[in-house]
Amino acid sequence: MNDKLLEITTEVYYLKMNNKPSFIDEKNKIANTRFNKLPSPIKTNDYLFYYKTVGEAYNWLDRILMEKSTLLETINDSKTTIFNYKINNQEAGFAEFVREKDYTEILYFGLFNDFVGKGYGKHFLQEVICEAWSNDPKWIQLNTCKLDHPNALSTYQKNGFVLQETKLENRKVKKY
Repeated sequence: MNDKLLEITTEVYYLKMNNKPSFIDEKNKIANTRFNKLPSPIKTNDYLFYYKTVGEAYNWLDRILMEKSTLLETINDSKTTIFNYKINNQEAGFAEFVREKDYTEILYFGLFNDFVGKGYGKHFLQEVICEAWSNDPKWIQLNTCKLDHPNALSTYQKNGFVLQETKLENRKVKKY
């Protein structure tokens, strides 16, 4: 696969949330949706199904390029938690957290393409944010970049994340 990759420079946005948002107390449920922790151990093929289905359109390649043994260890680390999101019992997205001593990082998050633009994104993001706060960290964080969905940065900011830093970083993308 490496011969089909190109390295480009893109803007990466680092965001942080220092306080629990008010919607944690209001938590609106949408009928026929479920946000569930995946049982451990998680198999690499199961994980890659979620990762590729969400990330393919946005050049998520890090986990695909990772050695399978390293990936298996990473996704089953005690600090890592992975959730799926279902709509009408259909797989619709996933989220991955890394819980550190002081903070929780939302490492990956997204809807499957068939569910994008249908009004589920805000609800799913709020479920993810509520879960990130569930262990009472001092803050939660995530990053996004210009390769992600065009509304990603503004959506995160509308839901309480504050931009901390913007950097230019090299990322691998597929050659077309």
